Amino acid sequence: MNKNANGFTLLEVLIALGIVSVISILSWQGLQEVLRSANRVTEVDEQIQTVSAVLSQFEKDLGALELSLDAPTPESDLIEVTGNGLLIQFTQRNTSEPAYRERVEWVLDGTNLLRIARRQPNPEQPSISAPIATRGMQVRLLREPGGWTSPVTFGSHALQERTDLELQGPALQLNSGAPAQRPPEGAEGDTPGTPETPEGQPVQSLVRAVEISLTQPNNQAVTRVFLTGGIY
Repeated sequence: MNKNANGFTLLEVLIALGIVSVISILSWQGLQEVLRSANRVTEVDEQIQTVSAVLSQFEKDLGALELSLDAPTPESDLIEVTGNGLLIQFTQRNTSEPAYRERVEWVLDGTNLLRIARRQPNPEQPSISAPIATRGMQVRLLREPGGWTSPVTFGSHALQERTDLELQGPALQLNSGAPAQRPPEGAEGDTPGTPETPEGQPVQSLVRAVEISLTQPNNQAVTRVFLTGGIY
C-alpha cells in the first residue's frame, strides 16, 4: 500500500523562489535609495558647512576694515571690485600676533573660489586657500553717498529675484519693492557716481555694506549682505 509523499511540489518551490526573488529585489532597491538619500544629505551638509565657513571668512575680512572719509593713502584700508574678484586691504589686529597689513583677494578661478592673502612683510609669499567649488559670484557695494553700485558678476551666476536693500542709519533694513539706488551721474569729465560739494570739490564716498552672492555647484545661490568697518 502506497503512502502519500510529503513535501512541496516543483511548482510550489518555483513560486516560493519567485516570491523570495521579488522581495530581495525590492529590498535591494530600497536599500539603494536609502544609501542615495544618505549621500545626498551628506553632500548638502558639506556644502552648507563650506558656504558657512566662506561667508564667515568674508565677514571677518570686511569687519576688519577701518574705512574713513579721509583722503586715501597707500596705507589706507580699502575695498574694491576688480576684474578678477573682490580686493580687501586692511590691518589685521584680531590675532595673537602683532598687528600687520594684509591684502586679501577673493578670486573665482574657473569653478573654484580662492582666497589669496598677502601679508607684510612678505607679500610675495601669498597664502592661498583650498579651492572652494563655486559656479559663480556676484558682488555689489553700497556707497555713501551714492547708493548701490551695479552688480558685477563672475563665472556662471544663477539669477534670482531679490528685494533691494537700503542702509538707513547704522542698521541694514530690508526695503521690499523699492528701486535700487545708483550713484548719481557726474558732469562731463567727472567720474560717474562721485558726488560733489556746492564748490565743485569731489566728496570721498564710503563703502558701508557689501552684498555677496555665491552660486553653488547645485546651481543654488546664497546671498548675504555684510557691513564694513568704518565711521557710522
